[in-house]
Amino acid sequence: MANVNSEKKTDFKSLFSTLDIGNRTVKNRIVVSAHATGFETDGILSDRHVRYLKRMAVGGAGLIMTFGSASVYKESSASYGSIDLWNPKNEPRLRELAEHAHEHGALIMSQATHMGRRGDSALSGRPLQAPSAVPEGVHREIPHVLRTEDIPPIVDAFAEAAARLERCGWDGIEITSFGGHLIEQFWSPTINDRTDRYGGDLEGRMRFSVEVVEAVAKAVSDDFIIGFRMTGNPLTDKLGLDKDDMIEIAKELDELGHIDMFNIAGGTKVDMIVQAAGVPGDTFKRGTYVEDARRMKEHLSVPVLVAGRILDPDQADEALNQGNSDLVAMTRAIMADPELPRKAEEGRVSQIRPDIALTEDSIGRLYSGRPIVCAVNPAVADDSLAHFEKAKNKRRVVVIGGGPAGMEAARVAAERGHEVILLEAAEHLGGQVATGTAASERPHFGRHIKWLERELKRFHVDVQLNEKAGVEEILNLNPDAVILATGSNAEIPPEVKGITARCTTDVELLDGQISISPDSRVLVYDREGKFRGASIAKFAAEAGASQVEIVTPLWSVSEDLDQMQKPRLYLLLAKNNVILTPNQTLVGQKNQNFLLEEVWSGRERVVEDVDVIVFVGYQKAQDELYEQLLKASPNLDVHLIGDSIAPRKLSDAVAEGVRIGSIL
Repeated sequence: MANVNSEKKTDFKSLFSTLDIGNRTVKNRIVVSAHATGFETDGILSDRHVRYLKRMAVGGAGLIMTFGSASVYKESSASYGSIDLWNPKNEPRLRELAEHAHEHGALIMSQATHMGRRGDSALSGRPLQAPSAVPEGVHREIPHVLRTEDIPPIVDAFAEAAARLERCGWDGIEITSFGGHLIEQFWSPTINDRTDRYGGDLEGRMRFSVEVVEAVAKAVSDDFIIGFRMTGNPLTDKLGLDKDDMIEIAKELDELGHIDMFNIAGGTKVDMIVQAAGVPGDTFKRGTYVEDARRMKEHLSVPVLVAGRILDPDQADEALNQGNSDLVAMTRAIMADPELPRKAEEGRVSQIRPDIALTEDSIGRLYSGRPIVCAVNPAVADDSLAHFEKAKNKRRVVVIGGGPAGMEAARVAAERGHEVILLEAAEHLGGQVATGTAASERPHFGRHIKWLERELKRFHVDVQLNEKAGVEEILNLNPDAVILATGSNAEIPPEVKGITARCTTDVELLDGQISISPDSRVLVYDREGKFRGASIAKFAAEAGASQVEIVTPLWSVSEDLDQMQKPRLYLLLAKNNVILTPNQTLVGQKNQNFLLEEVWSGRERVVEDVDVIVFVGYQKAQDELYEQLLKASPNLDVHLIGDSIAPRKLSDAVAEGVRIGSIL
């Protein structure tokens, strides 16, 4: 095995310098910002969540901020699978987390909020509470208007949550308005139409937030950090506040003299479009809100943390060196590799498992009511995969297929000490992920494959390309175990073969096997309803097609895509003039033309005016070798993983590769 410290140390002086936050000192500038996980369903912190956060402390982050949207008030219970800070049942695990973070030299803080109208009474069993009876554009539920006498108990709840955290050994609290929560709702003149002392002019609309900050400061010692998270750029006029207004609000809060740190990101959550900007995915530029943080920093007297697509240590260090912020949130990058800070400090930058910005597996799942996973780090979903024991007996392992499942299996098996040979039929590794990198809206999609290539080399995996292995070739290698990661093939439905229009698949189009000629008319038929159909429609439009239509039998185009990706993808489709046609199902062909049927009326549509039809969602598992190998060698240890079992998501392929590599 290569020496893990053999790389030249990279100089990140700013990133690994200390910083005073209030009366505390953080050991480096790397922050895990608060985020919900969906691991809890009852507001009570789970052992799984504790283990998840502990790994981040061990990995070397200077400041760990926890529990996105953690509720301080019983009448506004935790949403999105976060915890209830008002509940004393959480205290034992809170103490455990604080002790562990301090043992590894990290500071630890919790976000604290009341979500106001941003919630769902069906989940909490309680009506939503807000400054006014104005529903949110995302959840659309009409909230109960808080009476003047209802507000002081909420203020007290913030203070009680802060006091509880300090009793449990925590270093601070992060009060949040960010993401359209109750404090921001009070600030907004388009949401807050009150005529009492909590409404009207800016002073009135800020009164609730001022009372919260002052109550929290009174409830804790001077050594307890008070942070404040807010948007630096709402990105919409629907809030009634612009970037300059947010600076004025921040200055007013700063002048109270109680806030020790501001956490700045962008967007708000008054509608689907700007909600998606709150946790920007790969369609957003790197360092999305660095400039907004810099503008805030110029007016504030305390350290500023920036959040939003800070993916790499060099990018983070640059933000600090240029004076854009004092701290950098690298949350999703650390989800991908909790050891990122330690590896960067030790100069092992190329060993950092990269974030590829697939929000569908993190916050996208969370907003769909499911716990988060990570496409490239299966330990987020299954923490038994966080560490691997060395193999007791060295085996000769042959992996067939160099997509993400096969590469992960080879990596882990080799790391554990096995001799590993990987055979790939193509001239490059990466499988359909490598193909998917041709889509311009996912510029970081291939980073994981590049990392795996480096890791295979580091662990001396014998990678052989252009090797289409059959049973004889595999058995000639005298394997002790065989892992079949042969993936799946994209196909054209047999009932439409031979029609006049050229029929192809999204994979063939991205691979360059089929080209789009200028002024051609393209129809994409997508039965999958996720990212791929919309992506290939955009790809065809960008390739020069004069008309692109995406047809699906589902309720809407990309029906099953999460609400954090769907708005941006729809905007890109609109920009490229793609026609969206839901509720039409493939029937077959008629007079050598593509035949569709409207789902509800049954009306037929004969498609005569297209040059290319692209099919998405027709995948066939390539599993033939499994039975052939067992027939030829019944006692051979053979394993089938990834899409060769059944076509699914990248996170499934990666997890199965890691899992099989860890048990051989």
